[in-house]
Amino acid sequence: MNKENNPYLQAYQREKKARLKAEHLLEEKSRQLFQKEIKLRESYVTLRERETAMLKTEKLATLGTLSAGIAHEINNPLAFVLSNMETLVTYTQSYQHLFKLTQAMLLDGQFNPQASKAISQLIEQEDLTYVSDDIVGLLEDTGDGLLRVRDIVDNLSSFSRTQSSDMIDSDLLTGIKGTLKLIDSELKGAVDLQLALEPLPNTLCNPNELNQVFLNLIINAKHATKDVLNPTIKITCHSEDDTIIIRVQDNGCGMSKEVKKQIFVPFFTTKPVGQGTGMGMAVAYGIVTDHQGDILVESKEGEGSVFEVRLPIVSSL
Repeated sequence: MNKENNPYLQAYQREKKARLKAEHLLEEKSRQLFQKEIKLRESYVTLRERETAMLKTEKLATLGTLSAGIAHEINNPLAFVLSNMETLVTYTQSYQHLFKLTQAMLLDGQFNPQASKAISQLIEQEDLTYVSDDIVGLLEDTGDGLLRVRDIVDNLSSFSRTQSSDMIDSDLLTGIKGTLKLIDSELKGAVDLQLALEPLPNTLCNPNELNQVFLNLIINAKHATKDVLNPTIKITCHSEDDTIIIRVQDNGCGMSKEVKKQIFVPFFTTKPVGQGTGMGMAVAYGIVTDHQGDILVESKEGEGSVFEVRLPIVSSL
């Protein structure tokens, strides 16, 4: 039988041709699908970056608005309370001088017996000797408390002025100390705060944004030590060559490898529902990378965590 007239051969050739065509089509479709997958991944990364930037901006804007409102509301009454305290100290000094003079005149017998008896009874009844001694300490403590409130308000005000273009020559050590003052009530009595803060060279940066980073790292460390014995947070800072290094270390619960991989992902949180937005570390990461820096993380479950912020020293010249 002629090959050209062989129906089995013709069927085989048709099947082979169809198979080759199908394989070519499958390969082409696979190539197109792979290219689309690459583009999809690139789009996803871009979307996540834009989402992070948007959320960082929104978070900081919300914090700034809130801080500005709180600072404004507190500043007005605080100003006249501080002024009144200064006047009250002066008035108290005058009364103390009068009281001491009266006591001296009593001892010298310069009052008639009736007046002397009445004054002595009043001093004893109202315990004015103790009051005169105690009032100085009370006024000093009150003045110190008001100055602390003023410092807190000043720090809130600094957070409210966050703008991405506010790059100024700054001392980050001042920012760290200011942040610690802002959250002093959160830390006092809750953790053993250990500081090893070396002087830092000035650098061109947005100090208000970096204060937000310090705030998030310290508050996270405090939350991580909630259920451990002898909760401790150690904060250090120093400079090496052209880099500023700030470390926040805790002896808290630590993180698993899975959690560590997602720590900077927006909305990721290990806290119960309603107790965390999952934005703190994402915001911190965005701010540090905007400053051309890095955040390094070391953590083991049950052994605590170390967050290291590395920022380049940028001259304003």
